[in-house]
Amino acid sequence: MPGTRGKRWTSRLPQAVAATPWLLASIGVIVLLLLLVKALVAVLGHDRYAEHGAGSRSEAVMVPGVPVTTGPASATPSPSPTRTRRATSGDGTGVVPPAPGRTPVASRSASPSASVSPPTVALTPPPATLLNDDAPGITYRGRWAVSRNRPYGDHRNDVHYTIHDGDSFSFTFTGTGLDYITSRDPEYGDADVWVVDAAGRPVKQERVSARAHRYQPQQTVFSVQGLPAGKYTIWAVKRGGVYFQVDALRVRG
Repeated sequence: MPGTRGKRWTSRLPQAVAATPWLLASIGVIVLLLLLVKALVAVLGHDRYAEHGAGSRSEAVMVPGVPVTTGPASATPSPSPTRTRRATSGDGTGVVPPAPGRTPVASRSASPSASVSPPTVALTPPPATLLNDDAPGITYRGRWAVSRNRPYGDHRNDVHYTIHDGDSFSFTFTGTGLDYITSRDPEYGDADVWVVDAAGRPVKQERVSARAHRYQPQQTVFSVQGLPAGKYTIWAVKRGGVYFQVDALRVRG
């Protein structure tokens, strides 16, 4: 009935009014709890922010082709290990000069505790062969004669000699030099002597004299040394005086 519903709500109104404080108290407790939770979250977030320091929070930035880094940002970026730092010096070479007072690693060298001297090698002269005037290979051109069993100190006591200007002798040898040995005397004259190589090119040419105030056996009147090892030929031609002799030839190996 219509009047019955109104009475029912009227009878329940005191109960609702009595329950209102409890409802408000519950809502207040819920709101207080929410505020406490919010304050706790704010405090924890502030402490975490303060622990890392201002400006230390990193943010991931998406760049195409570059991996995302989440580490702390540094105020001074370090150079990439794949890049080479270069500076142009005064000479334009593009090389970074070393810092003053520091020695580049490449130029550091350990000093030996004791100096080591190279061994001394004794230089020995090349071997020499002494050939008599009648040795095979010596060619005489002109009117030469042989004087044997001489008591004057000649090599093997014999010599080849001539008294005619223009007479000559020659000898081809292999080595680095040669000595022409003869006698000296007041009656002995001059000769033109020269040495040529295997191609016929002159190596040395000289006019020699066998004159002396007394007889002197086994005298070197012509010498050539220090040639590159090879084949050479000596020529000698009488140019003056009474006698022209050949006593020996010394070939240097």
